[in-house]
Amino acid sequence: MIASVEVTNVANEALDQLQVAKEYLDWFDSLSWAISVTLKAGHSQHAQRLAGIAQYLAGDYQSLLETDIKSFNQRLDSLDLRA
Repeated sequence: MIASVEVTNVANEALDQLQVAKEYLDWFDSLSWAISVTLKAGHSQHAQRLAGIAQYLAGDYQSLLETDIKSFNQRLDSLDLRA
């Protein structure tokens, strides 16, 4: 594959991943708001469940990002484009 095509592919995939990251942050914002409101209403059990969802999503997305970072680095390393 031509190097410039691969660099373009990595850049496009990285941009897609940034867009997904923004969506995840929007979800975390909504979850943290829901946890806060739920705690203020005195529903600690529901707040704990919502916090569990946030922890699951954070861990799951962190794993996906680690995989993507490794892949992007390997692809760029194979083109000798990483310092």
